[in-house]
Order: sequence, then C-alpha cells, then structure tokens
Amino acid sequence: MQKGDLKKQAILDTAEKLFFEKGYRDTSVQDVLDRLHCSKGSFYHHFESKVQVLMEICRQKAKNAYLAYEKETYPDDMAALNGLVYQAMPFRKEGEEMLSVLLPLEGLTDGKMVLESVVEAQKEYFFPEVERLLKALKEKKKVFYHQHLLPCLLWDSYTACYGKLMQEAAKIMHGGGTQDVIDIIEAERFLWERLTDAPFGSMELIRADEALQSMNHAIFRVRRMENEN
Repeated sequence: MQKGDLKKQAILDTAEKLFFEKGYRDTSVQDVLDRLHCSKGSFYHHFESKVQVLMEICRQKAKNAYLAYEKETYPDDMAALNGLVYQAMPFRKEGEEMLSVLLPLEGLTDGKMVLESVVEAQKEYFFPEVERLLKALKEKKKVFYHQHLLPCLLWDSYTACYGKLMQEAAKIMHGGGTQDVIDIIEAERFLWERLTDAPFGSMELIRADEALQSMNHAIFRVRRMENEN
C-alpha cells in the first residue's frame, strides 16, 4: 500500500473509532486530526468532508460484508442466496456498531447521502452474485421466473426494505413499536419467494428476532453515547 493510501486508511480507521465512541454528529474533523496527529491539509487531500469519510467507511463495510459471504461454505445455492442477503443487511450482530452510528442520521441530509452510498456499494458488490445464484437456481428448477429483469426488481425491493427498516429502527429509538419491523421482514421474504415461485420457507434472508435484537443493541449504544457526551 502506498504512503498516501496508508494515510487515507489511517484517517478512515481513526474516524470510525471516534464515530463509535462519540457518535458521528459529536465527532468533528478536528477530533480526527487531533487523534491522528494529522494536518488539515493531509485530511482534505483525501476527503472533502466528514460525511465523505463516513460514506467511504460504509463502502468498505459493504465490501468486507461481501468478503465474509465469500469465505462461508453453503450446502446449496438457496442457502448461499440467504447467506448473501443476510451479509448485506446491517441488522445483525456484526452490524450493530455501524448501525448505532447511522441511526441518529436517519432523515437528515448527511444520513440520506450515506444511505445512497451504502445502496450503491451494496449493489456493486452483492447484486452480481444475486443474479448468478438466481440463474443457477432457475437452471436447477429450484426457482421459476421468465422475466430477465426479475433479479433487478428483487434487488430494488431489497433496497427499499433496507431503507424502510432503517426508518423503523429510528422510530423504535424514539419510542415506537416493533411490529412493523417483523411485518416488513416477513413481507420481503414472502415477496422473494412468490416472485421466484420458490418453496415456502426456503428464503429466510434475515430473522426478525435477530434484526430487532441488533436494533435494540444499537439504540442502547446511541443512548449511552448521548449520555456520555
């Protein structure tokens, strides 16, 4: 790795730690510079703003999640498809820290920018494998569909589900109920199965109880950071 790349990664790693410790909104560019003993010129050589740093962190998280999927061994293509979508979702134990950073940004301008970057990165890393697995399942007559654009529509549905779950997690953080989270996850699973004519119960994608637990843990982290700050 070149010297410039090392400095860029150091900025990302330092900012990520501070975002986890203090929250995104309570972390300034100066905080990152002070922790890293880095000049403003060095920071702005690599990034235009704090939100761009968070966008890049999320992009790396998406890449690492896909690499985690690749390292797993699955018994068949259906299990691999479930594993793939599971890794893409942030609403799992491994995604709690980043979820705690993103939740307070829900509905804000920076949050919308970050969400767009997450969606873009996930499509880049995950969608080609979704297409491949659906094609393989179709050839093995495990799923049935004729429209060649169906994988794209399913991925658009996943993207909408992701955004909706973020909104619901933010509502829970402000005292809302949890039933809509369960209903959204069940509806998404039902949609994937019905549009591909897959056997009932064959697509899990992510368990509602795990998603809710991750959301609650992330919310706890947010509240703890708010109290400490």
